[in-house]
Parts: sequence; structure tokens; C-alpha cells
Amino acid sequence: MLFNRKNPQAATETLRHAGAGAAPVTPASPLPNKRDKRIADVPVSRLSTHARWQPAGNWSGIFDLAVWLRLPQGSAHPLQLALRYTDQKGEKTVLVDICKPGTYKSALLNGSVMIEAQGRVRDMGLFLLGLPGDIPMGLEEWHFLPQLKRAV
Repeated sequence: MLFNRKNPQAATETLRHAGAGAAPVTPASPLPNKRDKRIADVPVSRLSTHARWQPAGNWSGIFDLAVWLRLPQGSAHPLQLALRYTDQKGEKTVLVDICKPGTYKSALLNGSVMIEAQGRVRDMGLFLLGLPGDIPMGLEEWHFLPQLKRAV
């Protein structure tokens, strides 16, 4: 598994100050945290809307991702949104955004992510990382769009 994690204080500003367009995927811990909560399945067919998508072989593309969460009781823990996908080389996780703890009733987590696929992508989902199971929350809406769209 590959994993990229931003500092909670940095959130999405890290990429803006570095001049990068998306978070790269980097190696890290071998197993996902058992407290990671899958909040949405992303259809693998969404990848084919990117101009650089290839049905086989290696390709990479940047996608814009946004998630709106309903938090009736707020959150005492940081909310860390990640995109996790599995390709020929195994599972990869890319951190999208981090939201500090607070009493807010809703949260928007968003960012640009680079998918570096090796072979066919078999599974893709949105996860909240390290989230205690007792936090009541609901997924209001999510978006996953390519920055470069395939000509129709």
C-alpha cells in the first residue's frame, strides 16, 4: 500500500505554497487503520472521463474531489479525507484534505489528487481516516471530476 499524509495544520495550503497541483502518492504503513471508515464507493468508470486515461498500462491524471459531511454533534477529532484505490501494484491511498476538530454541523473537505495507475484500477473509494466509530455523521454529497476531460 502507498500512503500520503499531510500535516493537520497544513491542510490544503501545503500544495498551494509548494506550487503543486495535487498530492503525490508516497510509501508508508503497510496496513490501513481499522478505524478508517469507507464513506463512498467511487465507480472506477469515472476514471475514463480523464483525457489521459488508458484502459491498460500506466497512466496518471489529476482529479478534483469534494465531500460535504453532516456532523450533528461536531467532531472532537480531525477529519481526514482520503481516496483509496487498488490497481495492479496493490492498494494506494492519497490524502485529500484535513479538517480540524470543532463544533461545526457540516464540513467541506476538498482537494486535487493525482492518480498514478499501473494497470487496471479495480476498486476505488473515499475514506475518513482514523475516525472513531461513535461519531454520528452523514455524507451529504460528493464530487470526483477530472481536471482534463476526455473529448466526446
